[in-house]
Amino acid sequence: MKALHWLLTRTFTYISLILAFVAIYLIGDDMGKLFLYFVLPFYVVSLTFQLIAPKVKAPLEKNELLTDIISNSVTIGLVNTIQTWGVGVVFALSSSSLLIHYGIIDAEFGLASLPYWAQVVLGLLIMDFFFYVTHRMAHEVPFFWNFHAIHHCAHRVTFMNAYRVHPVDAMFRRYVPLFFVMLTGISHEAFIAASIIGSVLSTVTHLNVDLRHGWFNYIFATNENHRWHHSTKMSEAKNFSIITIWDHMFGTFYLPRDRDMPTKIGLGDETGYPLHNYWQQLVEPFRKKKEEVKPAVTSTSAKEEALS
Repeated sequence: MKALHWLLTRTFTYISLILAFVAIYLIGDDMGKLFLYFVLPFYVVSLTFQLIAPKVKAPLEKNELLTDIISNSVTIGLVNTIQTWGVGVVFALSSSSLLIHYGIIDAEFGLASLPYWAQVVLGLLIMDFFFYVTHRMAHEVPFFWNFHAIHHCAHRVTFMNAYRVHPVDAMFRRYVPLFFVMLTGISHEAFIAASIIGSVLSTVTHLNVDLRHGWFNYIFATNENHRWHHSTKMSEAKNFSIITIWDHMFGTFYLPRDRDMPTKIGLGDETGYPLHNYWQQLVEPFRKKKEEVKPAVTSTSAKEEALS
């Protein structure tokens, strides 16, 4: 059993990505079938793995699970439904697709003219660049942080709170990257493939399992480096992208070698914040007047205190 656990913690992400490639190859661009036959089973296996072998074993806090379940339901039911409907509309109306369709510009200027694998790679990079931008804005612009704070209020990083998000925050950080990647003229098939691969990688970032990735941590976001993003220290709360090239490029990559967990995860100043009440969290951003909820600073350094 220990040998199997050791093997799974070191291969889970790679096996999941391989199975994603196989599913894309066998099923194609049918998102409904991909969700039913790959994404949903992947979610079930991920949750089961987390329940069997959690890295952080602290007991659930009062109403923590209920808040996560409600948030997941709203996000999947509302945000994903709007996305599913909107993707088709944007593909039909986005400038590049429309201009190519009517022959105003030649198709060779769009990503669809490139080989399939190149479209997928470039689609992932472009999508993730704008995810990096919106995600960093969600931390550094007070207006957006008021909505994004919901995602950081939990005291642990788990599969269940990956979708603990305010709908406004979820739509901003998801729809903006999707819109810009669609403007490139990428083919529908490549777009679906990039979305499925991105879904696997983003799920792994929140798994409460002691996964070990080694060199992979420096290329893609994993739960090993993403848990630092949820640290209460602003000097540690970095790692905004899924493909870490953007964090390396803009100096926001953080992965210390002497520790594998932040001292504390969550919001540093939780005064009056509804940590485990989703309905109160929905209205919390609109109740802010003069002061904004900000990420915590637990360091005593003058520089970090100034940032608080």
